[in-house]
Amino acid sequence: MSDKKYLVIEQHKFSTFNDTWTIMFADVNEDTAFTKLVALRTLNEDKDKIYYIVNMEYLWTKDSEPLVLTDEVKEEQSEMPF
Repeated sequence: MSDKKYLVIEQHKFSTFNDTWTIMFADVNEDTAFTKLVALRTLNEDKDKIYYIVNMEYLWTKDSEPLVLTDEVKEEQSEMPF
């Protein structure tokens, strides 16, 4: 079994200003992350809300700095078909 941890993130797209990103669930295992993702996508009726799973290995921190996505994750997300 994998010890990897994941984030489930919501992107809310707006036409008049920058998108907002919200961490819906953090530090969850793969099964839980996919279960949450499927539930969020199934219940979502807003076409401007998109949900993603991010492996927490792809995040980095600096002392007292917030988590930031690495370039590798950004490239993978731009290639996602959904």
